[in-house]
Amino acid sequence: MVAPGSNSSTPTYVAILKAKQGELLAVQTAPPENFIPLFEVVESTKVAGVGRAWPHVDHVAWFQALNLGGLDSQDWADRVSEMLTELRLVGAVVTPVVTLDDTNEVLAVVREAIKVDSRGIVLRIDCEEALEEETPDLSLAIDRVLQECGITASECDLVLDAGLVGGPAAVQSGVAQSALDALPHVTTWRNLVVAFSAFPDVVGERVPPSSVAAIPRTDAAAFNHLLTRWSKRTLVYADYAVGVPTYADVKWSPIPNIRYCIKDKWMVHRAETKLNPSPQYIRLATDVSKASYFSGAEFSPGDRYIYDVATGVDGPGNAGSYLKAAMSRHFHVVLDTLANGGAP
Repeated sequence: MVAPGSNSSTPTYVAILKAKQGELLAVQTAPPENFIPLFEVVESTKVAGVGRAWPHVDHVAWFQALNLGGLDSQDWADRVSEMLTELRLVGAVVTPVVTLDDTNEVLAVVREAIKVDSRGIVLRIDCEEALEEETPDLSLAIDRVLQECGITASECDLVLDAGLVGGPAAVQSGVAQSALDALPHVTTWRNLVVAFSAFPDVVGERVPPSSVAAIPRTDAAAFNHLLTRWSKRTLVYADYAVGVPTYADVKWSPIPNIRYCIKDKWMVHRAETKLNPSPQYIRLATDVSKASYFSGAEFSPGDRYIYDVATGVDGPGNAGSYLKAAMSRHFHVVLDTLANGGAP
Protein backbone atom coordinates (compact mmCIF):
# COMPACT_ATOMS: atom_id res chain seq x y z
CA MET A 1 0.00 0.00 0.00
CA VAL A 2 1.17 3.53 -0.75
CA ALA A 3 2.64 5.02 2.41
CA PRO A 4 0.79 7.99 3.93
CA GLY A 5 1.94 11.26 2.45
CA SER A 6 3.66 9.46 -0.40
CA ASN A 7 3.15 8.91 -4.10
CA SER A 8 5.14 5.65 -3.78
CA SER A 9 7.92 7.12 -5.93
CA THR A 10 8.76 10.21 -7.89
CA PRO A 11 7.06 9.79 -11.27
CA THR A 12 8.83 10.44 -14.53
CA TYR A 13 5.65 10.83 -16.56
CA VAL A 14 2.13 12.11 -15.88
CA ALA A 15 -0.56 11.61 -18.53
CA ILE A 16 -3.59 13.93 -18.33
CA LEU A 17 -6.66 12.00 -19.46
CA LYS A 18 -10.40 12.59 -19.77
CA ALA A 19 -11.34 9.12 -18.53
CA LYS A 20 -12.71 8.05 -21.91
CA GLN A 21 -13.24 4.33 -22.22
CA GLY A 22 -10.30 3.88 -24.59
CA GLU A 23 -8.04 5.81 -22.22
CA LEU A 24 -9.13 3.80 -19.20
CA LEU A 25 -8.48 0.53 -21.03
CA ALA A 26 -5.05 1.74 -22.14
CA VAL A 27 -4.14 2.73 -18.59
CA GLN A 28 -5.03 -0.78 -17.41
CA THR A 29 -2.16 -2.14 -19.49
CA ALA A 30 0.37 0.61 -18.68
CA PRO A 31 3.27 -0.16 -16.33
CA PRO A 32 2.56 1.74 -13.09
CA GLU A 33 6.20 2.27 -12.17
CA ASN A 34 7.17 5.94 -12.65
CA PHE A 35 3.83 6.62 -14.35
CA ILE A 36 0.85 8.52 -12.96
CA PRO A 37 -2.41 9.07 -14.82
CA LEU A 38 -4.26 12.28 -13.96
CA PHE A 39 -7.93 11.49 -14.57
CA GLU A 40 -10.27 14.39 -15.28
CA VAL A 41 -13.81 13.26 -14.44
CA VAL A 42 -16.93 15.25 -15.31
CA GLU A 43 -19.49 12.51 -14.60
CA SER A 44 -19.70 10.46 -11.42
CA THR A 45 -20.56 7.42 -13.57
CA LYS A 46 -16.89 7.35 -14.60
CA VAL A 47 -15.65 6.68 -11.08
CA ALA A 48 -16.03 2.90 -11.21
CA GLY A 49 -14.12 2.85 -14.50
CA VAL A 50 -11.27 4.80 -12.94
CA GLY A 51 -11.11 2.21 -10.17
CA ARG A 52 -10.92 -0.63 -12.68
CA ALA A 53 -8.32 1.19 -14.75
CA TRP A 54 -6.01 1.71 -11.78
CA PRO A 55 -6.09 -1.30 -9.44
CA HIS A 56 -2.55 -0.76 -8.16
CA VAL A 57 -2.44 -0.48 -4.37
CA ASP A 58 1.26 0.43 -4.46
CA HIS A 59 0.93 3.32 -6.92
CA VAL A 60 -1.32 6.36 -6.89
CA ALA A 61 -3.39 7.93 -9.62
CA TRP A 62 -4.42 11.58 -9.52
CA PHE A 63 -8.12 12.40 -9.63
CA GLN A 64 -9.69 15.71 -10.62
CA ALA A 65 -13.45 16.21 -10.60
CA LEU A 66 -14.56 18.97 -13.01
CA ASN A 67 -17.78 20.90 -12.43
CA LEU A 68 -18.65 21.47 -16.08
CA GLY A 69 -22.36 21.20 -15.23
CA GLY A 70 -22.31 24.38 -13.14
CA LEU A 71 -23.58 22.94 -9.86
CA ASP A 72 -23.55 25.39 -6.94
CA SER A 73 -20.69 25.22 -4.44
CA GLN A 74 -22.27 22.99 -1.81
CA ASP A 75 -23.94 20.61 -4.27
CA TRP A 76 -20.66 20.23 -6.12
CA ALA A 77 -18.75 19.70 -2.89
CA ASP A 78 -21.21 16.95 -1.96
CA ARG A 79 -20.69 15.35 -5.38
CA VAL A 80 -16.90 15.43 -4.97
CA SER A 81 -17.25 13.85 -1.53
CA GLU A 82 -19.37 11.06 -3.01
CA MET A 83 -16.85 10.39 -5.77
CA LEU A 84 -13.89 10.26 -3.39
CA THR A 85 -15.82 7.90 -1.12
CA GLU A 86 -16.70 5.63 -4.05
CA LEU A 87 -13.09 5.55 -5.20
CA ARG A 88 -12.07 4.49 -1.71
CA LEU A 89 -14.73 1.77 -1.65
CA VAL A 90 -13.59 0.27 -4.96
CA GLY A 91 -10.00 0.24 -3.73
CA ALA A 92 -8.64 2.98 -6.00
CA VAL A 93 -5.55 4.67 -4.57
CA VAL A 94 -5.87 8.31 -5.63
CA THR A 95 -4.69 11.77 -4.67
CA PRO A 96 -7.25 14.56 -5.23
CA VAL A 97 -6.40 17.36 -7.64
CA VAL A 98 -7.49 20.91 -6.77
CA THR A 99 -7.19 24.33 -8.39
CA LEU A 100 -7.00 27.92 -7.24
CA ASP A 101 -10.65 28.33 -8.26
CA ASP A 102 -11.97 25.62 -5.98
CA THR A 103 -14.36 26.91 -3.34
CA ASN A 104 -13.87 26.55 0.39
CA GLU A 105 -16.67 23.96 0.39
CA VAL A 106 -14.75 21.74 -2.04
CA LEU A 107 -11.47 22.28 -0.23
CA ALA A 108 -13.18 21.28 3.04
CA VAL A 109 -14.13 17.96 1.40
CA VAL A 110 -10.56 17.49 0.23
CA ARG A 111 -9.27 18.29 3.71
CA GLU A 112 -11.39 15.46 5.11
CA ALA A 113 -10.09 13.12 2.40
CA ILE A 114 -6.52 14.01 3.37
CA LYS A 115 -7.29 13.09 6.98
CA VAL A 116 -8.58 9.69 5.87
CA ASP A 117 -6.05 8.84 3.16
CA SER A 118 -2.93 10.84 4.19
CA ARG A 119 -1.86 11.40 0.57
CA GLY A 120 -1.91 15.18 0.42
CA ILE A 121 -3.10 16.88 -2.76
CA VAL A 122 -2.14 17.85 -6.27
CA LEU A 123 -2.46 21.56 -7.06
CA ARG A 124 -2.98 22.27 -10.76
CA ILE A 125 -2.28 25.79 -12.04
CA ASP A 126 -2.52 27.05 -15.62
CA CYS A 127 0.41 29.06 -16.95
CA GLU A 128 -2.03 31.88 -17.65
CA GLU A 129 -3.03 31.99 -13.97
CA ALA A 130 0.57 32.12 -12.83
CA LEU A 131 1.42 34.94 -15.22
CA GLU A 132 -1.74 37.01 -14.82
CA GLU A 133 -1.36 37.35 -11.06
CA GLU A 134 1.20 39.54 -9.37
CA THR A 135 3.60 37.30 -7.47
CA PRO A 136 2.31 38.29 -3.99
CA ASP A 137 -1.29 37.63 -5.10
CA LEU A 138 -0.35 34.27 -6.60
CA SER A 139 1.41 33.30 -3.38
CA LEU A 140 -1.63 34.30 -1.34
CA ALA A 141 -3.96 32.30 -3.60
CA ILE A 142 -1.75 29.22 -3.36
CA ASP A 143 -1.32 29.54 0.39
CA ARG A 144 -5.11 29.84 0.78
CA VAL A 145 -5.57 26.44 -0.88
CA LEU A 146 -2.84 24.85 1.24
CA GLN A 147 -4.26 26.35 4.42
CA GLU A 148 -7.84 25.29 3.65
CA CYS A 149 -6.60 21.76 2.97
CA GLY A 150 -4.52 21.77 6.15
CA ILE A 151 -1.22 20.89 4.50
CA THR A 152 2.11 22.42 3.49
CA ALA A 153 3.74 22.61 0.05
CA SER A 154 5.88 19.57 0.91
CA GLU A 155 2.68 17.47 1.01
CA CYS A 156 1.52 18.76 -2.35
CA ASP A 157 2.44 17.97 -5.95
CA LEU A 158 2.18 20.98 -8.25
CA VAL A 159 1.19 20.66 -11.91
CA LEU A 160 1.96 23.72 -14.00
CA ASP A 161 -0.23 23.30 -17.08
CA ALA A 162 0.97 24.86 -20.33
CA GLY A 163 -1.49 22.85 -22.38
CA LEU A 164 -3.24 25.92 -23.78
CA VAL A 165 -0.01 27.71 -24.67
CA GLY A 166 0.49 27.73 -28.44
CA GLY A 167 3.40 28.45 -30.75
CA PRO A 168 6.72 26.74 -31.44
CA ALA A 169 8.45 24.68 -28.77
CA ALA A 170 10.76 27.52 -27.72
CA VAL A 171 7.78 29.86 -27.22
CA GLN A 172 5.89 27.31 -25.11
CA SER A 173 9.04 26.64 -23.11
CA GLY A 174 9.58 30.35 -22.51
CA VAL A 175 6.06 30.85 -21.22
CA ALA A 176 6.40 27.86 -18.90
CA GLN A 177 9.74 29.13 -17.63
CA SER A 178 8.24 32.52 -16.78
CA ALA A 179 5.38 30.81 -14.97
CA LEU A 180 7.78 28.60 -13.02
CA ASP A 181 9.73 31.68 -11.94
CA ALA A 182 6.51 33.20 -10.60
CA LEU A 183 5.69 30.22 -8.37
CA PRO A 184 6.37 30.24 -4.63
CA HIS A 185 7.80 27.24 -2.72
CA VAL A 186 9.61 26.05 -5.87
CA THR A 187 12.04 23.80 -4.02
CA THR A 188 9.43 22.56 -1.54
CA TRP A 189 6.71 20.96 -3.67
CA ARG A 190 6.65 17.18 -3.40
CA ASN A 191 6.88 16.96 -7.20
CA LEU A 192 6.91 19.80 -9.72
CA VAL A 193 5.23 18.75 -12.97
CA VAL A 194 5.03 20.71 -16.23
CA ALA A 195 2.40 19.71 -18.78
CA PHE A 196 2.39 20.55 -22.48
CA SER A 197 -0.04 19.60 -25.26
CA ALA A 198 0.52 19.22 -29.00
CA PHE A 199 -2.00 16.90 -30.61
CA PRO A 200 -4.50 18.81 -32.80
CA ASP A 201 -8.13 19.30 -31.79
CA VAL A 202 -9.27 18.07 -35.20
CA VAL A 203 -7.10 15.50 -36.97
CA GLY A 204 -8.75 16.29 -40.30
CA GLU A 205 -7.32 19.80 -40.27
CA ARG A 206 -3.80 18.37 -40.34
CA VAL A 207 -4.19 15.05 -42.12
CA PRO A 208 -6.23 14.82 -45.36
CA PRO A 209 -8.27 11.69 -46.10
CA SER A 210 -6.38 8.79 -47.69
CA SER A 211 -3.00 10.01 -46.45
CA VAL A 212 -0.23 9.58 -43.90
CA ALA A 213 1.10 12.69 -42.18
CA ALA A 214 3.54 13.50 -39.40
CA ILE A 215 2.45 15.75 -36.53
CA PRO A 216 5.39 17.05 -34.45
CA ARG A 217 5.43 16.22 -30.76
CA THR A 218 5.87 19.86 -29.81
CA ASP A 219 4.92 18.99 -26.22
CA ALA A 220 8.01 16.83 -25.79
CA ALA A 221 10.17 19.35 -27.65
CA ALA A 222 8.97 22.20 -25.42
CA PHE A 223 9.76 20.22 -22.26
CA ASN A 224 13.22 19.31 -23.51
CA HIS A 225 13.86 22.96 -24.39
CA LEU A 226 12.72 23.97 -20.90
CA LEU A 227 15.16 21.53 -19.29
CA THR A 228 18.08 23.33 -20.95
CA ARG A 229 17.06 26.68 -19.44
CA TRP A 230 15.53 26.00 -16.02
CA SER A 231 17.45 24.01 -13.42
CA LYS A 232 16.21 25.07 -10.01
CA ARG A 233 14.94 21.55 -9.37
CA THR A 234 13.95 18.35 -11.18
CA LEU A 235 10.87 18.68 -13.36
CA VAL A 236 8.44 15.89 -14.19
CA TYR A 237 7.07 15.65 -17.73
CA ALA A 238 3.32 15.62 -18.41
CA ASP A 239 1.26 15.68 -21.57
CA TYR A 240 -2.22 14.97 -22.90
CA ALA A 241 -0.94 12.08 -25.06
CA VAL A 242 -3.14 11.97 -28.17
CA GLY A 243 -5.82 14.00 -26.38
CA VAL A 244 -6.34 17.75 -26.00
CA PRO A 245 -6.85 20.09 -23.02
CA THR A 246 -10.28 21.36 -24.09
CA TYR A 247 -13.77 19.88 -23.99
CA ALA A 248 -15.92 20.06 -27.10
CA ASP A 249 -18.63 18.12 -28.86
CA VAL A 250 -16.96 15.48 -31.01
CA LYS A 251 -18.60 14.21 -34.16
CA TRP A 252 -19.46 10.55 -34.01
CA SER A 253 -18.02 8.06 -36.48
CA PRO A 254 -14.84 9.86 -37.49
CA ILE A 255 -12.98 8.83 -40.61
CA PRO A 256 -10.93 5.83 -39.44
CA ASN A 257 -7.40 6.76 -38.42
CA ILE A 258 -4.51 5.33 -36.45
CA ARG A 259 -2.30 7.67 -34.41
CA TYR A 260 1.13 6.15 -33.87
CA CYS A 261 3.63 7.83 -31.55
CA ILE A 262 7.34 7.78 -32.30
CA LYS A 263 10.10 9.70 -30.56
CA ASP A 264 9.56 13.19 -31.97
CA LYS A 265 6.26 12.96 -33.87
CA TRP A 266 3.00 11.13 -34.35
CA MET A 267 2.48 9.32 -37.63
CA VAL A 268 -1.22 9.54 -38.45
CA HIS A 269 -2.64 7.11 -40.98
CA ARG A 270 -6.08 8.29 -42.13
CA ALA A 271 -8.60 6.46 -44.28
CA GLU A 272 -10.84 7.81 -47.01
CA THR A 273 -14.39 7.94 -45.69
CA LYS A 274 -16.64 7.31 -42.68
CA LEU A 275 -18.52 4.69 -44.66
CA ASN A 276 -17.69 1.00 -44.24
CA PRO A 277 -14.97 1.54 -41.60
CA SER A 278 -14.06 -2.10 -40.85
CA PRO A 279 -12.04 -2.90 -44.00
CA GLN A 280 -10.43 0.53 -43.79
CA TYR A 281 -9.21 -0.13 -40.25
CA ILE A 282 -7.70 -3.41 -41.42
CA ARG A 283 -5.87 -1.62 -44.25
CA LEU A 284 -4.63 1.09 -41.89
CA ALA A 285 -3.38 -1.48 -39.38
CA THR A 286 -1.63 -3.36 -42.16
CA ASP A 287 0.04 -0.18 -43.40
CA VAL A 288 1.24 0.74 -39.90
CA SER A 289 2.55 -2.76 -39.21
CA LYS A 290 4.61 -2.61 -42.42
CA ALA A 291 5.97 0.90 -41.82
CA SER A 292 9.66 1.35 -41.06
CA TYR A 293 8.80 2.98 -37.74
CA PHE A 294 6.62 0.12 -36.45
CA SER A 295 8.29 -1.18 -33.28
CA GLY A 296 6.93 -4.70 -33.46
CA ALA A 297 4.07 -6.39 -31.70
CA GLU A 298 5.94 -6.88 -28.43
CA PHE A 299 6.69 -3.21 -27.75
CA SER A 300 3.30 -2.34 -26.24
CA PRO A 301 -0.26 -3.66 -26.05
CA GLY A 302 -1.17 -0.99 -28.60
CA ASP A 303 1.41 -2.34 -31.03
CA ARG A 304 0.16 -5.87 -30.40
CA TYR A 305 -3.40 -4.86 -31.23
CA ILE A 306 -2.39 -3.15 -34.49
CA TYR A 307 -0.34 -6.20 -35.50
CA ASP A 308 -3.15 -8.61 -34.60
CA VAL A 309 -5.66 -6.63 -36.68
CA ALA A 310 -3.22 -6.57 -39.59
CA THR A 311 -2.75 -10.35 -39.41
CA GLY A 312 -6.43 -11.18 -38.88
CA VAL A 313 -6.08 -12.34 -35.28
CA ASP A 314 -8.18 -9.47 -33.87
CA GLY A 315 -10.29 -6.55 -34.97
CA PRO A 316 -11.28 -4.85 -37.10
CA GLY A 317 -12.16 -2.63 -34.13
CA ASN A 318 -13.64 0.84 -33.91
CA ALA A 319 -12.65 4.37 -32.93
CA GLY A 320 -12.48 3.40 -29.25
CA SER A 321 -10.25 0.42 -29.99
CA TYR A 322 -7.74 2.61 -31.77
CA LEU A 323 -7.85 5.32 -29.10
CA LYS A 324 -6.86 2.58 -26.65
CA ALA A 325 -4.08 1.42 -28.99
CA ALA A 326 -2.82 4.98 -29.60
CA MET A 327 -2.76 5.80 -25.88
CA SER A 328 -1.07 2.51 -24.98
CA ARG A 329 1.60 3.06 -27.61
CA HIS A 330 2.12 6.67 -26.48
CA PHE A 331 2.54 5.75 -22.80
CA HIS A 332 5.15 3.14 -23.62
CA VAL A 333 7.09 5.40 -26.00
CA VAL A 334 7.32 8.20 -23.43
CA LEU A 335 8.31 5.90 -20.58
CA ASP A 336 10.88 4.16 -22.77
CA THR A 337 12.49 7.36 -24.03
CA LEU A 338 12.58 8.85 -20.53
CA ALA A 339 14.18 5.70 -19.16
CA ASN A 340 16.77 5.40 -21.90
CA GLY A 341 17.44 8.98 -22.94
CA GLY A 342 16.29 11.13 -20.06
CA ALA A 343 13.87 13.01 -22.31
CA PRO A 344 10.29 12.34 -23.38
